[in-house]
Amino acid sequence: MKKIILLLGIMALGSISFAADCETLYCAEPYSLTSNVSRFFSNVTGQNFLAEKIGESLTKKAIKKNILSGNIKVNLDSYSVRDLKAGKFKSLEITGKDVNVQGVYISYFNAKTLCDFNYIVQDKQGNVTVKEDIPVAFKTEITEEDLNKTMNSSDYKRLLNDINSIGGNFNIFQITSTNVKLKNGKMYYVMKYAMPFMRKSQEVVISADLCVDKGKIVLADTSLVNNNLSLDVNKFSRILNYINPLDFSAKILENKDARFNIENVKISDKKITVDGRMTVLKDKE
Repeated sequence: MKKIILLLGIMALGSISFAADCETLYCAEPYSLTSNVSRFFSNVTGQNFLAEKIGESLTKKAIKKNILSGNIKVNLDSYSVRDLKAGKFKSLEITGKDVNVQGVYISYFNAKTLCDFNYIVQDKQGNVTVKEDIPVAFKTEITEEDLNKTMNSSDYKRLLNDINSIGGNFNIFQITSTNVKLKNGKMYYVMKYAMPFMRKSQEVVISADLCVDKGKIVLADTSLVNNNLSLDVNKFSRILNYINPLDFSAKILENKDARFNIENVKISDKKITVDGRMTVLKDKE
């Protein structure tokens, strides 16, 4: 179910940092479906409803195998039992709350297919083939707490240790802590660092706006909040780009099998709200 897992991880948070070209909605025309009579009896007898519930359960189970924690809800709408077994369905909607994907935390996301015909085939070995492009609309909410929990993950700490090992070798500085604050529509990076021959650690605070540029989220109007720094500002800019938790999340979740286009981003009530569209790409045969 790798491609279905993609609807969870990549679309939800990976899209925040590495969106691509603008999307033009294209829906494949339904083909090779069962007859109208067959679909009618499948729905009247309740067989299709039962098949949908089984499909929802299997999809949810597959997703849960690929996340560390979180509540997942799945809604599947199919044409008929036979069509669903063949991998053809009308729509799929996945909602997640308080999700942890490989140390990346997400408070809420919702993703729903945009076309009324979707085609995914799975063989006996579990290999999945996407037969037609699948356009999806998504919305994600990431709180200040989510970002700071992500920055407290073991992988992120290893990232900081890499920087500290370089700084230690050159006797420059050591990053002692990092956190993010969301306030008044801005993102604030708070970084504490220690330098040789200094008793107290120093703190630098950098503020930035988030905006959408050519379908991707970018930092804008970056500035220093505190100006009494003893280190070169340019050094902190390079470090900030390297340890940006949004970029870190994207690198964890990025996948070549999807295209993203961010449409809106907003910071309010200590959370970042992002919405846009993605397309799970058709596999080459």
